[in-house]
Amino acid sequence: LDVSVQAAVIRLLLDIQRDNRTTLLFISHDLSLVRYLADRVVVMYLGHVVEQGTTDEVFAPPYHPYTQALLSAAPVVDPARSKRRILLEGEMPSAVDPPTGCPFHTRCPHKLGAVCETVVPPTRIFDDGPRAHRIVCHIEPEVLRRMDPVFTLSPAA
Repeated sequence: LDVSVQAAVIRLLLDIQRDNRTTLLFISHDLSLVRYLADRVVVMYLGHVVEQGTTDEVFAPPYHPYTQALLSAAPVVDPARSKRRILLEGEMPSAVDPPTGCPFHTRCPHKLGAVCETVVPPTRIFDDGPRAHRIVCHIEPEVLRRMDPVFTLSPAA
């Protein structure tokens, strides 16, 4: 959609949501739009949920490695912010014949070897409660917490 038409449609949808007190489900690769619209985000890879949480939780460490790469592909408009670009290597798996173990292991820059290739990863819970930040990954929570942020403030010139 043209940017102005997209903005008008989004405003209309948000008005309908507010007026009718409803929930909206958006499926999108436009991360700036997701960040603007969503209270909660679910990140999927090959049809598998790999991360879910509030918008603030998903857009900052700890990340699932796929979320980290996905965020690094988003354009940065703010000149005060910089971004690390993560290029994924490896074979893009088939959605019809997905890999065993972690669905992202064929492209994951943090792959832990055979465990990622053969064992379905556990769900790591980072907060208490039913709406907790969750990451489905073999990487230990402490390591995920130490991941560098994708977006940082650029040093003043």
